[in-house]
Amino acid sequence: MERPSGLGGHWWLYVAMGVLSLLGGFFALVNPYAASVVVLQIVAFLFIFLGVMQVAFTLRTPFGLSWFDLGMGVLQILLGVMLATNVLGGLVSLTLILAFLFLIEGVVLCVAGINLRPFRPWLWLVVGGVISILLAVFVLMNLPEAAATLLGLLLGIDLMSNGLWLVAAGLMLRNL
Repeated sequence: MERPSGLGGHWWLYVAMGVLSLLGGFFALVNPYAASVVVLQIVAFLFIFLGVMQVAFTLRTPFGLSWFDLGMGVLQILLGVMLATNVLGGLVSLTLILAFLFLIEGVVLCVAGINLRPFRPWLWLVVGGVISILLAVFVLMNLPEAAATLLGLLLGIDLMSNGLWLVAAGLMLRNL
């Protein structure tokens, strides 16, 4: 059987991205504080960049000046500067947001699981929801200490899991 063109020709790119992701994940897990600070700086840069873009678009729009849009752009810039210059405060803020997202996710999963009780996998939704709620409570009870490392640990775990599937996908494509 002839090999489909385009599917496996660049398999090594997947493997290379996977290896880089695995290395990044390893370094994030070895030094989660540094990884947390990197995450914080990226978020701060994004707020500043998006704020500048919003202000620029607001000032150049042909539809007239929107004070709301201008104010939101300035607030985004100020938030980005605050996050970039106050590392501990920024880490605590992002960790609080993450804890509340875990809490919301947990509640939604529990409610969905209870509503899907007639179906077989409903219990797993509830279990996942309870785990998310417990994780949120754990993070909230361990602030501000958790703020120093949590974002870096989550980044490391995510990079490692992405690296594993990228390497696996690349090796699978090589054999096509």
